[in-house]
Amino acid sequence: MRFGVRGVVLFFIVLFFVTTPTFADDDKPKDKNPATAAAPASDPNAKKDVPPPDATAAADPGAASAMAAPPTAASNASDDEGTTQQRTWTPMPALDGTPGLFTLGTGDTLPKHGFDIVAGVNKFSRMPGDITVLQVVPSFGVGITNWFTAFLSINADEHIHVGQPSLLSLNSTNGLQYLNTIYSPFLPCNIPAACPPAYVEDFPFAAHSNGGFGELDLGFKIGLLSERRGKPFSLSIRNDFYIPTETGFSTLLSNGVQTGKFNYGIGLEASKTLFHHSILATINWGYRFERQSTFTVDFSGVDTRGILKTADQMPIGVGLEIFPGKRFQIISEYDGLIYVGKPIQNTTFGARDPVDSLMGFRLYALKNLALDVAYRYNLNLTNHQDRNGFVIKVAFARWPEKPLPPDSVTAACSADKATVMEGSNDYVTATVAASDTNGRPLNYSWTASGGKIVGIGPYVRWDSTGVAGGSYVLTARVDNGAGKVASCSSSVAVQPKPVAAPTMSCTANPATAIAGERPTITATVNDPSGTPITYTWQANAGQIVGNGASVQFDTSGLAAGTYTITGRAENGVHSACDCSTTVTVQAPAPAPEASKISECSFALNSARADNVCKRTLDDVAVRLQNDSKAKIVVVGYAEPKERGSQKLATERAESAKKYLNEKKSVDTSRVELRTNGEAGKEGRRVEIILVPDGTTY
Repeated sequence: MRFGVRGVVLFFIVLFFVTTPTFADDDKPKDKNPATAAAPASDPNAKKDVPPPDATAAADPGAASAMAAPPTAASNASDDEGTTQQRTWTPMPALDGTPGLFTLGTGDTLPKHGFDIVAGVNKFSRMPGDITVLQVVPSFGVGITNWFTAFLSINADEHIHVGQPSLLSLNSTNGLQYLNTIYSPFLPCNIPAACPPAYVEDFPFAAHSNGGFGELDLGFKIGLLSERRGKPFSLSIRNDFYIPTETGFSTLLSNGVQTGKFNYGIGLEASKTLFHHSILATINWGYRFERQSTFTVDFSGVDTRGILKTADQMPIGVGLEIFPGKRFQIISEYDGLIYVGKPIQNTTFGARDPVDSLMGFRLYALKNLALDVAYRYNLNLTNHQDRNGFVIKVAFARWPEKPLPPDSVTAACSADKATVMEGSNDYVTATVAASDTNGRPLNYSWTASGGKIVGIGPYVRWDSTGVAGGSYVLTARVDNGAGKVASCSSSVAVQPKPVAAPTMSCTANPATAIAGERPTITATVNDPSGTPITYTWQANAGQIVGNGASVQFDTSGLAAGTYTITGRAENGVHSACDCSTTVTVQAPAPAPEASKISECSFALNSARADNVCKRTLDDVAVRLQNDSKAKIVVVGYAEPKERGSQKLATERAESAKKYLNEKKSVDTSRVELRTNGEAGKEGRRVEIILVPDGTTY
């Protein structure tokens, strides 16, 4: 117990230091703009009595009204002011005495001089042994400062019911010891070290149905962030000192609900209000460090030293409190306990880490007094005979209150769009940022000088469908149900719908031209106005010939290159559009010239074309087919020594012409004959000259 005494002394030393002015935060300067501090639905001073919305606003077809909690509250400017407002229903503690749900805590701490008292019953299941645990727990919490809470939770009467004692090693009769522990192997075994025991990890002395006074949980909770002080969420860190009331081996066996050692735990608790304070969400994480114990145990009549090394415990959980500002609240929790570390090996007969769901309600009998009832069901101990449980508790909480300051309501309006276009049917989101000095819920109503209001509350949409051009005023009226009213407005301009501008495209045909040619430039205009169109054309070189939608581009005298022609169309309402296209100008091709393309050789004193010459003439025929306007000149040659050389030269030329006409269907008008009888010794041939159209030879 000396370690436990040291832990208690340490706890009260910390308690002393945090209550001194050096560590307290009550002397911090007040917020000079209290209207900017957020007022969550869990604030102890948020008043909820509000009459129905204004009937006149509801009757207006262009108006919308709603009652909602204000986004800001002036009474949260400092830690002291966190207890200024008056709550309709005071937040209740969890089973351990700190603000929370059933078993989970929120991120908040008790206010300075606030306190709570809890009396609860908690039933849950464990394995192995089909164990059910019933705890009777009174708890107490007190706010030392606005961010430091001390608490004490007592397991005043904790009863364990063991459904199957034979599944627990502490009931074994084999007289064997598992390693150097306090347990026997679960099954008879020739090698005890190979047969692990079976025990409940957070109730290691559970053997038979018994119980008694449990351990004490003395701790403190430090608030790091709080929605009551304008932070986005609440966050706190907690420290738990678990103090045993039994330490001897025989008394622990008789008690069955303790571990016999002083242990320490640390945890984080966070919470946030959601959806205009209609839901309070919380998440918890903790870690409990378990110390090893040593006992003298009788195995087969021999006192033997045995150790108890249980796993560290990591409790986690998430929960929702629905309508935290109402008299009747719905609460849901999911809790898990994860065993961590390297404890004595265990036989669990199924899932090791229990996970429970809790669903129930909180009902206030008085402002400071509430009853919590929850049904608990274990989700993963599927081999357990009884997975049902419950939490029932009655709690009283006192949160100090101060007189409310003079009440007032402020409102400021804004719109996400200053202008919309006529006929666009756009929506404009209108917002009113309103606050009540004392955090009262506010009633919102909206009117518009045209169009339609869609939605209710501080955020609505204005539907511009069907409105004409002009300026429209959106007005919000905010009242707190206690006679205080504020109004504001924002304007939206509807711009008249403009006539659509014409569009224009241009094309050039052909897009490539020889210098001197005149490509046609054509414009295509789409004009919704239907008014007459005036065209204007210009080019960066050359001349534009004509007017209207179709003109010609005169390329005479232009060098080779690309030229841009630009057109402009203007309608009768003076709306214009432009287009452009390009024409590529190429230089004229050089004048064609006659040229020799082939020749045929003949035998001495012969005008007969051989096969080689015929193949040559075949090629000439192909050339003439590809160029239908070209002609050829066939020049016949003969050597002076040949008989009748002049006549022979002519016959050779005629032989070639005859072959082209009769065999290749070349028109004779395209073939001109000439002779040359003075060609020397190489004159036994005909030359074929190609004469393109427009040239001579």
